[in-house]
Amino acid sequence: MKIIKYGYFIRAIPSLILAMASLHAVAADVDWGGVEAKTVKVFYPGQSSWEFLRSKDHGRGASVVKKMNKTCADCHVGKDGGYDIKADEIISGTKQKSESKKSFEPQPITGATGFKDVTVQTAYDKENIYLRFQWQGSGASVTDPSIATDNKADRIALQISNNIGSFKNYGCYITCHDDQDDMPENRSTEVTLYGYYTRDKDRNVKDQGTLDGFLSKGQFIDLLEASFVGNEIKTKDMHVLDKRSDDNNDLTAAGGFENDTYTVVITRKLSTGDKNDITLADGATFSLGIAIHDNKNHGRRHYTSFPVSIGLSTAADINARKF
Repeated sequence: MKIIKYGYFIRAIPSLILAMASLHAVAADVDWGGVEAKTVKVFYPGQSSWEFLRSKDHGRGASVVKKMNKTCADCHVGKDGGYDIKADEIISGTKQKSESKKSFEPQPITGATGFKDVTVQTAYDKENIYLRFQWQGSGASVTDPSIATDNKADRIALQISNNIGSFKNYGCYITCHDDQDDMPENRSTEVTLYGYYTRDKDRNVKDQGTLDGFLSKGQFIDLLEASFVGNEIKTKDMHVLDKRSDDNNDLTAAGGFENDTYTVVITRKLSTGDKNDITLADGATFSLGIAIHDNKNHGRRHYTSFPVSIGLSTAADINARKF
């Protein structure tokens, strides 16, 4: 298994066998043993946001992000694959921001580690793309499905884009802001994910014509989610522009939890016919951001990756196997 630069417990129960059987049924044509597996590291960012990346609290990184001439990984990941991010200190609440000296995480998660490794495999055929992920987790919402009632299910969320340069560099951070739920400037109103470019300098949403232009040019972000609720895996298909919006559920997912490890395969058509879905194509690349929610933690309290590129018969961080 190769570790790439970018990106970054309950035992199995008998009914898991059914979930694993479903996993093989969904992607019956994919021999995952013949698909290269790569490791993407996800880390806990605390109250980090697009505004943080461009502020003095980000230290010397602020000017780099403002110029948009380097990626997150260019500065934070060494040639040996090591990260200089103090994610263990962030999740414990001890890490402070450079200028304000405020904690990255005002609500520490006791006993949790700051990093997780996610094994990623990708494949596609003339009709579908298949995305397979494995990571260690608590198994909390498998053992107790009631956890999912307040959006606290263990889950993986994927942001996908192929036409936004800043997403290619900074991934999901372009959709995370200080005025959103549970962030420093939220005023007890519901504010979901949104692309920074959909707001003016006062955070007012731009006119509908401008938003429609972004949509028609594919300058939005697909958001795919697979949640573990008991023995079920439930999916959500959304997109992010000026807000997070639900779409037609044009994806399926299957998997299971065994030996403290989640496995999920997400299947989606390359072209769904939905204007709110990114169209994927042979010979092209797209950028992927990964978020992992675990052990009853929800909202912004999740692990995230730097963006990785996925290549469909073209060079990328992760090369999808064509069948």
